[in-house]
Amino acid sequence: MNSSKKLAVAVAVLAATTSLASGFRLEGQSARAVGMSTAVTALIDDSSAIYYNPAGLAGRKGLEVQAGINLIIPSLAFTSDNTAATTWVNTKLSTPFNLYASYGILEQLSLGVGFFVPFGSSASWPEDWEGSGRALTSSVQVFDINPTLAWQVHPRFRIAAGFQVFLGSVYIERGMNFVDSMGKVQLGGSATGFGWNAGFQLEVYEERLFLGGSYRSGAPMAFAGSAHFADVPLEFQARLKDQPISADLTLPDVATVGIGIKASKQLRVGLDVTAVTWATFKELKIEFEDPALTNPLPKKWDSTAAISVGGEYDVNEQWRARMGFGFDPTGTPSNTLTPDLPDATKFRFSAGAGWKSSFGLFADLAYQFVFLVPIKSTAPGFGGTYAGSAQVIALNVGYKM
Repeated sequence: MNSSKKLAVAVAVLAATTSLASGFRLEGQSARAVGMSTAVTALIDDSSAIYYNPAGLAGRKGLEVQAGINLIIPSLAFTSDNTAATTWVNTKLSTPFNLYASYGILEQLSLGVGFFVPFGSSASWPEDWEGSGRALTSSVQVFDINPTLAWQVHPRFRIAAGFQVFLGSVYIERGMNFVDSMGKVQLGGSATGFGWNAGFQLEVYEERLFLGGSYRSGAPMAFAGSAHFADVPLEFQARLKDQPISADLTLPDVATVGIGIKASKQLRVGLDVTAVTWATFKELKIEFEDPALTNPLPKKWDSTAAISVGGEYDVNEQWRARMGFGFDPTGTPSNTLTPDLPDATKFRFSAGAGWKSSFGLFADLAYQFVFLVPIKSTAPGFGGTYAGSAQVIALNVGYKM
């Protein structure tokens, strides 16, 4: 094969690398909520309300702080249509965290601030697998700093609004096939974005029926970074050289409506429906300093609507038990599903427990099993089936005074 054809094969790899906008929202932002499969919008009343529904802060006296971590253990496999071989991703523990603080300034007015990771995903495939020319390692993280103000307008009605600062980073590594040899390209970048959030809670029927709603805006993110090429044959080094790159992405809007029922003094049940506007991803383009390497890639994501139901039961004054179930469909079309950031429809099964002391210390622990429904990819040149599962262990510890 002549040099121009070898270069065309290698450059084509760069276009396929850019599947960043898969469904990578992380909904588990506190162990209490994870234990209820996040069906907490109408009833949430601790400092993690900053994420789930900031109106839940209003009318709460005193100071509350809490910190948490999620241990996410994925298990994902790809079965190729071409070879029928099954390849598993390398097991890699992900540890997104969350921090919250809230304070009741007045009887009706509260403020809070949260720091968490609302979007993130990673995948690491074996170096020698058949798709190394499409994906080796990919990672995306978006941090969110979220100050919030909440007001109890009426004893049965609360509202809130906040400001979001997003800090994003992305890293992709993959092989480059030069026919006679293999090279690598590493793409990395960061971005800052700004958004807002709001929420309400309404006590529809005294001490029995509650309604809640929350909204978290999307945000444009202008990523800037660099491309590093390694093991490039001498004949291509003048063309495939390290250079600046940029890409524009838009985080989706997330809106949730929830119903809460206090079935008894001990039992609370929630039902949430969450819409995510993944349809904003029509196209993704990584722009290289050398325009000849820039190749726009159509994505055509679909917006999604997830549903979750959960319950919380007061065993006694110190202990609470929780359970939940959720269904979260994928927004990734089968013809753009690729191994750099794979996705699938998810069924989530959760259980958890909470403990609180008489002197203000509290802790929450939850376990969630996520079943990934097998999904067929018809991506050009790399069809196959993705299937697997994930396990989540969530822990939060806090203090209220």
